[in-house]
Amino acid sequence: MHLGLTIGTLIITVYFIKKQFEFEKVSKVRYYMIPAFGAFQFVTNVSIKNAFDATLLVIVFVMSCLIGWYQTRDFAIKVHDEPTKYIVKENHQESPIYERALYSRGGRSYIVGWIAIFILQIVIGLVTHTVSLDEVSHEWTAEILKDLLIFFRFNHDEYWWIWEIFAVSNLSYYLFLKNTNDQMRDAFKSEPKAS
Repeated sequence: MHLGLTIGTLIITVYFIKKQFEFEKVSKVRYYMIPAFGAFQFVTNVSIKNAFDATLLVIVFVMSCLIGWYQTRDFAIKVHDEPTKYIVKENHQESPIYERALYSRGGRSYIVGWIAIFILQIVIGLVTHTVSLDEVSHEWTAEILKDLLIFFRFNHDEYWWIWEIFAVSNLSYYLFLKNTNDQMRDAFKSEPKAS
């Protein structure tokens, strides 16, 4: 059973890494909803009871912003014109109508940033005694699944600082992209422009 779990974790990890080097269609829903959902969960779950919690809040905020910024370093984007529907001309010939679409990939820096987020979660979990060392491999697999299949995150109760890491790193990632990449900025405003 332990060998099966190890092999399963390895397969999921390889798949996750491979996905970061493939171009996927930019979805406004994903770029807006993930940070908004994380922020909502953080605001509704945050509980500052003492100086340690307040310090943790600030440290997590700063670290998550830095990670979000770093994850944009290898970000790449390309434009595709995709046929969305066809019109039939007088001679009964079909002619496609194209829609411009953006495709993006995170690359190496996204993976490094994701690992930094995981390490930050584990370190805080160890310090707050909410995670033990023997749970690290389980947490690794669970975190990958939550990133690949966002609905996994909806079904999990998380500590407020995990929601803060999730919300701030995603929000800063998208804001840095929007402010440094013309095509992403255009995509958030209206239809993307050709490069």
